[in-house]
Amino acid sequence: MNILMITGEVLPYAKTGGLGEVMAALPKAVHRLGHDVRVFMPLYGSIDREKFAFLPIGKEMQLNVGGEASPIHFHASILAQEVPIYFFESAKYFPPQKGMYRAEDGNLPYYAFNLSVFRLLETLDWIPDVIHVHDWHAGLIPNIIKHLPDDSPYKNIATVETIHNSAYVAISDQWQIPADKQDDGQGIPPTDLSKVQYINFLKRGIVNADIVTTVSEQYAKELLVPKTSHGLYDVLAPRTRTFFGIRNGVDYSYWNPMFDTHLPVNYDFEIIHRKYDNKRALQHRLGLPIDDGVPILGMNSRITEQKGFSLVFEIFDQLMAQGVQIVVVGTGQGSYTRFLEEKMRQYPQQVAYRPWSEELGSLVYAGADIFLMPSLFEPSGLGQLVSLRYGTIPVVRRTGGLADTISDYNRHSGTGNGFVFDDYTGPALYEAISRALELWQNKVKWGTLMLRAMALSYSWEIPAKKYVRMYKAAFKEHRGQLWQIPKKW
Repeated sequence: MNILMITGEVLPYAKTGGLGEVMAALPKAVHRLGHDVRVFMPLYGSIDREKFAFLPIGKEMQLNVGGEASPIHFHASILAQEVPIYFFESAKYFPPQKGMYRAEDGNLPYYAFNLSVFRLLETLDWIPDVIHVHDWHAGLIPNIIKHLPDDSPYKNIATVETIHNSAYVAISDQWQIPADKQDDGQGIPPTDLSKVQYINFLKRGIVNADIVTTVSEQYAKELLVPKTSHGLYDVLAPRTRTFFGIRNGVDYSYWNPMFDTHLPVNYDFEIIHRKYDNKRALQHRLGLPIDDGVPILGMNSRITEQKGFSLVFEIFDQLMAQGVQIVVVGTGQGSYTRFLEEKMRQYPQQVAYRPWSEELGSLVYAGADIFLMPSLFEPSGLGQLVSLRYGTIPVVRRTGGLADTISDYNRHSGTGNGFVFDDYTGPALYEAISRALELWQNKVKWGTLMLRAMALSYSWEIPAKKYVRMYKAAFKEHRGQLWQIPKKW
């Protein structure tokens, strides 16, 4: 099949979260199953044009947005030496001196990005069987295709919308939009530019796509509950027949402690003792006392409420009394980072916080003993899967993709691959961490758990095959043909 994946982020070109990592891996995995996969994203000003090889394709053309024409260009590169990736260049909508998401510009740049898709297809003289829209960035595409005239060459393109995070539906803050102007996702996209600021891109993708997916089976269930759907329940509830959860995978060619170039010492489960060299390196790098006998609790994520930082802060002093070291690498909300900076001053021998970098992120995965991921909600989650491969045992809340991938350790049977809690409270998190610390004291049982964790595989092979089944189902759904996929598969 011919498949065009459209997204706002792809590693290594542009990334703010898990979406960029998914889009670096999923296209390759589907391509390796024998399909013609291509990717399309904006050319942000923050992308280093000298670092990556970009080839101009086609000639300069005009893009008409609400009656205003402006010049655009398309560029091509190769993702991971396998998959063609195309970039939308517009000095007007994505200026070269600016970065990725700019709240002051509102929805208009992505409105133009959506319209540019069809100009790209004209340039390529290539028509995909399926357009796979990732998150909100190109949510208008299913909407536009649904309302194309019958003689359009693009009328028969099937569409799949994947929800990566239901909390983000557009650039414009949906909570600031008056109730009478909120977008219900119905009808043709507005052409009046004064109404673009009110568009809910993700909702329009959900309403109009042939198939809708999200990034774990548990998160799919949570999105069908009004309280945890971020306002999408009303458009998802009627779609249960065509709504599926497919967990994300891990690209083990990238996340592998044996080949991770950011680590001072590489290792795998056969030479797991080398992991402790990375623990010492992490302590040294962050100015903490070097001591194998002190457990390190690590966090590597955006520093936001979603990631459960308020729970960690609630029990912070209790954890300090346990004698642990806490290492946090990430960027995020000012009040949260100020709290961490204050705790560094209060507990200089036990706490280290640094802004995120690839090197430090890898070192936390390799050097920590326990990885904290007490998320309020977590659509899929990558950190818990990476930590398993690096032999760092996760403590997670039972939500979304965390519930699908981490099973609670049973001290009687020795089964499980992490420590899980349910209630979103500080005491519930503290109890789970305490159980982990208790087992950590037993080096034989902890070592057995580490080896089991490292041996688990959550690769992209199975999810990619499931997405191909989705594409085939969408192709039939678009044409009114019968298809069937079991909910348990």
